[in-house]
Amino acid sequence: MASTTFRRAVTVLAVGAAAVTATLTAPAHAGVRGFYVSLQTQSNVRPAPSTQNTPVLNTGPTRDRYYLDGVCYVHGQRVTAGGYTTDVWYRGTVHDSVIGSGGPYRNVWVWGGNVNIGQDPSDSVGIC
Repeated sequence: MASTTFRRAVTVLAVGAAAVTATLTAPAHAGVRGFYVSLQTQSNVRPAPSTQNTPVLNTGPTRDRYYLDGVCYVHGQRVTAGGYTTDVWYRGTVHDSVIGSGGPYRNVWVWGGNVNIGQDPSDSVGIC
């Protein structure tokens, strides 16, 4: 009887470990989607995915002050800046890590070249 109980306990632990491993190794686009990354300095945060829209915020000179909680992207206006060209714009919420009252800025857009995500479009979010 003790050995049966022991085998059941080991089986439960093995199944639980497999579930945790599958969750931890799942690709970013499986299940929960999105990212939380810093924005480049002097980035403009806009109400729509185009430079024709007046910025609601400029991130200024302080590195790693503003973060984007990105939820999706669109192919919008193509922009070239700093030797990088993309038409990807990310929508989400921008947070100020220094002054809590300076936001958050919800449902705003940031050009892909200003988002420290690695590649455009990011595979961690879908198209809006």
